[in-house]
Amino acid sequence: MRKGLLSVILICISSLLCAASVRGVNIEDTFESTDNLSIFSFTGEVDDASYYDDVHFYLVTQAPGDEVYTWFGHTGLMMESPQGSIMFDWGTFSFSPSFYLDFCFGRLYYTVSTNRADAVINRAVSENRRVEITELPIGAAAKKGLMEFLAYNTQWENRNYLYHYYLDNCATRVRDIIDFTSGGTFRTWAEGIMTGMTFRDLSSRYMNKNWLVSFTLNFLEGPSIDRQLNLYEACFLPDVLNSAVKTFYALDDNVVFQGEEEDHESLPLVCTTLIISLALTLILFLLRHFRHERLYGIVSAIIWLYTGIASSVLFFMMFFTNHDVTYFNENLLFVNPLVFIIAFQSIAAVFTPGKTRKASMYAARILLILSVTDLVLKGLFPLSFIQNNAAVFAFIFPLYLLTAFPEKKRKQQIADR
Repeated sequence: MRKGLLSVILICISSLLCAASVRGVNIEDTFESTDNLSIFSFTGEVDDASYYDDVHFYLVTQAPGDEVYTWFGHTGLMMESPQGSIMFDWGTFSFSPSFYLDFCFGRLYYTVSTNRADAVINRAVSENRRVEITELPIGAAAKKGLMEFLAYNTQWENRNYLYHYYLDNCATRVRDIIDFTSGGTFRTWAEGIMTGMTFRDLSSRYMNKNWLVSFTLNFLEGPSIDRQLNLYEACFLPDVLNSAVKTFYALDDNVVFQGEEEDHESLPLVCTTLIISLALTLILFLLRHFRHERLYGIVSAIIWLYTGIASSVLFFMMFFTNHDVTYFNENLLFVNPLVFIIAFQSIAAVFTPGKTRKASMYAARILLILSVTDLVLKGLFPLSFIQNNAAVFAFIFPLYLLTAFPEKKRKQQIADR
């Protein structure tokens, strides 16, 4: 008994330590946005101001698409001049031989590219995505400085930057440009407006196309995305940036192609997850109750293999990559590779039904204790445990309870054996 209790305590302590990340190795951002913008002047007198009367800049916003990497929409900057219309796009990446390895380790570089504006817009139209074009009402000096910056930014040695979904992406690059062309007034205005939402809240609204993808990403991301945002920070999303710019400059909508209507209103992730979890728990309960052990083992193995793989990926990302959004993720406290014990015993039940599976029960009880521990810590130290992981609790709690406490009749059978 004492040895068993000591084992539980050691597992609890080791799991708690797992939730503390060691920060990944920082890698170079080859083209930091605001540092390079500050090299150029966007104010002052311009000798040939009349030349810029025929130069116009537009914020181009594309609605979300069907592919996962298009779920959040897209932002581009269009320059129209007597020479033609060019689209500047900071959301370009290539599938190089090292792409997947770079992605796994969080060292993915994006590139600014230039294309014919009509070709980009026509492609979005062919994908039935709404396209809105908003002209930026900026003066000759800002246009001159922006043209010089773009010429510099698109040079081969200055094209790449270290991508970060929330802090440095196609929308934030254009956001910073708009701020500099406004003389810094756009940022001052936007930072004074609190959205009442977090990175997690805002991004979750765009992931209702696929529950599994949404839940997995939500599980992997830690507390760094759970702080309240001001409007400037929230402009990492193309739609938010577009709305903010129109409000700041008091501009009307200019939708050039309506496309398919996007619906970001859906059940919160925690509600959808709870429904799915309760359904899975009920299925497992009925299969176990009516002694369909092989089928129970198959369904249970799928669930716990997914959970074990997800927790292993989280462990890897926390300790060995530059994905800083996964650091200090408390989900690893109560959803950790210990669930593989349940998964492997579920697989064993498929091939050897009728045998006792005490290890699964004890593993589930330990994980249940860790879950309650995390909830208690969140209640006692709300300022330290700010991570919004309600959806993870909604998924895991019913399943842990079912596995941790077998039916009385089954417990009696185990005792008789």
